[in-house]
Amino acid sequence: MITDHWLSWALLIAFLLFLAYTLIVVKEEKASFRDSAKEFVFHQYSFQVPSWWGLIEEKENLIRWQRTDTRYDWEAKLEREESLNTKISIEEDFKNRIEGLELIFDLDSSDILMPGDFKDRKEVKEGDLEIVRIEGTATQKGTERCYFDAFLFRDLKRGETLFASSHSSVLNGLVEGPYFEEMIKSAKWSQKVLG
Repeated sequence: MITDHWLSWALLIAFLLFLAYTLIVVKEEKASFRDSAKEFVFHQYSFQVPSWWGLIEEKENLIRWQRTDTRYDWEAKLEREESLNTKISIEEDFKNRIEGLELIFDLDSSDILMPGDFKDRKEVKEGDLEIVRIEGTATQKGTERCYFDAFLFRDLKRGETLFASSHSSVLNGLVEGPYFEEMIKSAKWSQKVLG
């Protein structure tokens, strides 16, 4: 049987070896990201940013990255606002921002994390910071399919917000999305209020 279909068996074995190699590379990617990441400080936040992200805009309250080494349809942003609307909850604030971007998420493939999901973070436990997140595939402006990942941080001590987002085509979101998530989850927040 093997001799009759040797080419099929050879292709199957080659495919399985390629799949095993791919799994090993993906497993090691996060470790290599941490080893080559650059520290990036934006106001009271410190991030570990992948070395291959190209900084394309840096203003006092706005940072933008893109993959400048490829043609990926992907962008990450940090947007800081110096005022905090305490009349509405963080959930309502976040919902308004998502609606303003004209995004409708696919409920079956999206994750929504509320402030209680971040209760293990020290600064959240102490009541100084609130965080919400949404991640998944969505339709933007009624026609464009995209992958969107966003975090909203409310710094209650300073009365400021930070909206961090990653926007891409659906396939490119699967490539850069894990690095954006890792950057945000490992962010360090300084409790010192300057001035």
